[in-house]
Amino acid sequence: MKLNIWMGAKAVVEVFFGIGFVLVPVSLMSLFGVSLNPGVAVIARLCGAVFIASSITLWQSRNESPNHKVIRAMVVATVVSNGIGFIATLLASLSGVWNAFGWFPVVLNLTFVSAFAYFLFKKTA
Repeated sequence: MKLNIWMGAKAVVEVFFGIGFVLVPVSLMSLFGVSLNPGVAVIARLCGAVFIASSITLWQSRNESPNHKVIRAMVVATVVSNGIGFIATLLASLSGVWNAFGWFPVVLNLTFVSAFAYFLFKKTA
């Protein structure tokens, strides 16, 4: 697959979760068996804003050359953020912070870190 397809897919996933975190963080996290107090709901909304911003950036730049410096920086940032996200969600799942649905973000983070790492380390012609 091509990088632009992965960028588009990640943009769609991030805008979905971003909107959910901004508009209904308590309801969204209840799907994972997690209850949020009002302070944590504010943090979730801020995270949602970051997800939306990232999705816009990914979507708007998905058709640029993979060799462009800015696209490479976005790929590096995605590998780092999804790598951290993978570790955080894996630890949450293993320690029982959330229910079995919590494995979904583990798989999403692992999928995106793997895909973007492929493009980061792929030899270009």
